[in-house]
Amino acid sequence: MARIADDSDFEALKRLVDNHDGWTLELSKSDTEVYTRPVPGCNFNMVKIHTEFADVTADIVFDVLHDPDYRKVWDSHMLASEEIGILNVNNDVGYYAMSCPPPLKPRDFVLQRSWLDTGPQGEQMLLSRSVPHKNYPPKKGYVRAMSYITGFVLRTNENSKTGCILKYVAHCDPQGTLPPWLVNKVTHTLGPRMVKDLKKAALGYASWKQTQPHLRKPWRFPEEIRCPRISIEDCLDTVTVPLALPPATGSLKSVPQQQQPQPQQQQPATTQRKLPQLKTQTNGRVLPILHKKAQSTPASPVVEEAKFLKREELKEKALDDKRKDEKKKLKDPKEAKPKESKESIKSTKELEKEAKAAAKESKKLSKAAAKEAAAAETALAKKEKKEKGLTKRRSLLNLKF
Repeated sequence: MARIADDSDFEALKRLVDNHDGWTLELSKSDTEVYTRPVPGCNFNMVKIHTEFADVTADIVFDVLHDPDYRKVWDSHMLASEEIGILNVNNDVGYYAMSCPPPLKPRDFVLQRSWLDTGPQGEQMLLSRSVPHKNYPPKKGYVRAMSYITGFVLRTNENSKTGCILKYVAHCDPQGTLPPWLVNKVTHTLGPRMVKDLKKAALGYASWKQTQPHLRKPWRFPEEIRCPRISIEDCLDTVTVPLALPPATGSLKSVPQQQQPQPQQQQPATTQRKLPQLKTQTNGRVLPILHKKAQSTPASPVVEEAKFLKREELKEKALDDKRKDEKKKLKDPKEAKPKESKESIKSTKELEKEAKAAAKESKKLSKAAAKEAAAAETALAKKEKKEKGLTKRRSLLNLKF
């Protein structure tokens, strides 16, 4: 459930990053230290990072963490980002989607961010956690992950005027089917990579900002805010608690209530009815709801017994009808088989007759064609003989004259 962060939340964040009781040092490399700590009631460990940026001020790192346009440049894991709206000048709600190595599905979050800047020589803090939003339900193709806490504490380095100290803490549940031991093993190795990418982005932020068409920083100057104002009621958990069983179809998922076991009784259908459902706003808990039972006139024992007997009779009749139908179906194929066999025999005989008749006709046609060809050849031969005889006679006549 969304809640406006106050000074006590930021004080708790500072105690969390500064106190090392119960933490285990997993990695210590140059200026970076990585700690982990188990969380009671959760299989995923909390991770904490301490590092120093020698060439980057706390103001620039604070701007890099806030600027949504610049995140598109340096955050290589980001798939989508959207500013949903602001709750006040120091609290907003946004959507963030990130890629995961294959074959894992990408994860997405709906996060509420709260920030506090205590001045040039003070501390700058950023706190975020997952909240629901009525317009951003889980999307197809993404796994909705849960961020219990993600916090940054930035402090100026007293030894160098241009450097800062960054302290980071996070406790997340990636959801899905990832085994907790694998997530805990990878967490303390991914943290230093994130710090390295953040430092590289901070070094190039000033030059990038000068190339932009606007120099707005609404997280520092509230008069530059362009996001819509949203209500905190849009980010509340809504739990649908049914007042009657079974619940009406098409309703939201309901949280089961603890009820005393009751013996199952067969009630007539006329006494059952659907009751309206009640939506309650809770902080992830199920609140006990007092309601009146449906008023219905209890049926007398005599009527219930009569109805019970009628149902048995109907069941017996239905079983008898099914048996009769099955017997008919078994008889029908036996009677149909000889008919089908006779018809198949007839059809094969007719086909054979037609094939023989076609063969005879083809033979006749072939013979007739052969006769016609022979007659044509003989006719041509006779014509050629006649023409030869005429030519001989003409030649002889020419010689006599």
